[in-house]
Amino acid sequence: MKTSHIITNIPTDLALVIFLTIMCIPFVLIPPLNETPVRIILGLPLVLFLPGYALIATLFIRKDDLDGIERIALSFGLSIAITPLLGLALNYTPFGIRLSPVLIVLSIFTISLALGAYVRRSRITEEKRFVVDFWIAFKSIQESVNQLK
Repeated sequence: MKTSHIITNIPTDLALVIFLTIMCIPFVLIPPLNETPVRIILGLPLVLFLPGYALIATLFIRKDDLDGIERIALSFGLSIAITPLLGLALNYTPFGIRLSPVLIVLSIFTISLALGAYVRRSRITEEKRFVVDFWIAFKSIQESVNQLK
């Protein structure tokens, strides 16, 4: 009998999107934590970047589809468009536009799209997949800083 496949090779960018989204929830909902600056540090990316990035990652799964700057710019733009639309949809529900429902809907939306991006990326060959290599980016920044010295 074959064992079930556990998600162990989720791309780092999508894992980071899911992690940051989940980490924001307790810092908004739990009273002692929601008075800390961490709430703002985690909340701003959740509202201004992560939903758009998850949508872009779902729509453009190949590395040749968009370059990095286009992905980042579209992520900000789409997040700024998506968040009010989700709020507008919540306005027509019994929950209304309050902090908790907006957080939950935004989190579900972002995590769902990140998982969808993972599924779509896993269906194409590794050579064609979009991958964010944080190590190369770190090395590039480090070399730039060293050149400034």
